[in-house]
Amino acid sequence: MKRFLTFALLLLASAMAFAQEDTLYEHFLNPEKSYRPRTWWHWMNGNITADGVRKDLEWMDRAGLAGFHLFDAGLETPQVVDRRLIYMTPEWKGVFHEAMDIADSLGMEVTIASSPGWSITGGPWVSEDDAEKKLVWRECIIQGGRKYKDFLPEPYRNAGPYPARRAPHT
Repeated sequence: MKRFLTFALLLLASAMAFAQEDTLYEHFLNPEKSYRPRTWWHWMNGNITADGVRKDLEWMDRAGLAGFHLFDAGLETPQVVDRRLIYMTPEWKGVFHEAMDIADSLGMEVTIASSPGWSITGGPWVSEDDAEKKLVWRECIIQGGRKYKDFLPEPYRNAGPYPARRAPHT
């Protein structure tokens, strides 16, 4: 009887191991959204259309992406659409709102860059005094596993605007 119980337990343990492998394999083939990759999505210098945005999002969903980080950027990107949608115009906002609705309907996670362009906040309506400045930081290496009772060092001081402001590209 002991041999039978031992054999039965081994058989049961083996079956459970195979079931776990199958489950692991299935999760690998079709991971939950929280484990799927996200991507960066650049809207370059107004080269967007509502139809193109919808197609991009549907493709991202079919490809298995769980979301995206949206950047609006300018630079000297050539125009490839019939009519550019300039950042923060009513038309741009309409396409942006539609993109958020589609992403939400697909269950996608969305994050958005804090500024348009490449590290320069705002647009022509933002004065140089109110525009983004240089980001500064300071490192402090401390010993883990015990309370830190000292003050953190102050960050390095900003030596002025960086980079120098350039005229916006149109």
